[in-house]
Amino acid sequence: MKKGLHLTLALLVITALLLLGIRWAERDDRLNILFARIDNSSLVDSVDIAEALQPYFGTSLLKLDTDSLELRLLAIEGVDSVSVVICYPETLIISFETRKPAAILAYGTDLIPVTVSGDHLPVNWYSDTLPVVVIDGYPDHEVISSALRLLIKRQVNHSVSFEVSSSGITLEDNGVQVILNPGTAAENWVQWQTIKTMITDQTDEVDLRYDKQAVLRSAEET
Repeated sequence: MKKGLHLTLALLVITALLLLGIRWAERDDRLNILFARIDNSSLVDSVDIAEALQPYFGTSLLKLDTDSLELRLLAIEGVDSVSVVICYPETLIISFETRKPAAILAYGTDLIPVTVSGDHLPVNWYSDTLPVVVIDGYPDHEVISSALRLLIKRQVNHSVSFEVSSSGITLEDNGVQVILNPGTAAENWVQWQTIKTMITDQTDEVDLRYDKQAVLRSAEET
C-alpha cells in the first residue's frame, strides 16, 4: 500500500513540475513558433505560403489552432491538401499535396495551365513542355475535360494539335482535320487510328461524330 501511495505521490509531483515547467516556458516565450519546415510545396508560390504563415510566428504552439492554419493554407491556389504537425519547442512541419499541371488551355493569347480534369492553376505554372489545347469560343467544361482526358490519358502524340469549340473536338493529324464527338472521344480516337492509313490525299476532313460512321470531306466540299 505504502509503495503504491509513494508512486502516486511521485507521479503527481512530476506532473505538477511538468505543468509548471510548460507554463514557465510559455511565459518566457520558449514555446513560440520560430521556424516552419515546408515539404512538397512543388510549384506553390513561396510568397503566398509566407503570407499565410506570417500571423502565426511569435505565438505559442500551445495556443495554435492547426485546423484554422490548414484552412488558410488550403486557400492558396494550386494546393490540394495540407497537414500541419507541431514539433516542440518552436517548429511547425507543413506538408503539401499540390495539383499537377497536365496541359495548357489557349484562350487566344491567354495560356492557362490546367489539371487533367480541366481545373485552372496559377498562370505562372505554365511550362512549354505541356501539351496545348486551343479553345475556340465558349465550349462547355465537359467538352474541354473530354479533350484533356483523350490528350493525356491516351498519350496522344504532341504532333497532333487539339482545338475545342462548342461544336466538338477537332484535332489535326498529318494535315487531316478530324472531328470527334466529345461524349465518345476515346472511341472516336481508336476509330481514327484504325482508318487513318486508308485516308487518301484528297481527304481534308474526317467527321467521326456519327455513330460508327466516318464522313470524309475534301477541301472542295468544305
